[in-house]
Amino acid sequence: MIMSANYLRDRAEDCNRLARQESDLDMRSMLADLEMDYRAKAVHAAANGWRDPPRYFENAEI
Repeated sequence: MIMSANYLRDRAEDCNRLARQESDLDMRSMLADLEMDYRAKAVHAAANGWRDPPRYFENAEI
């Protein structure tokens, strides 16, 4: 599944936020590594122009 750069950046921000709240040093380190992985994947996704898939019900009229 191809994920968009925005999605990957959002996940990186989530990891960053969780790492700041975490008291366990090992867990904080693992979250920081995961954040860097997401950021690297976001750069790759942006370079390849990956975007979010269309949302079929986003503009639905009621």
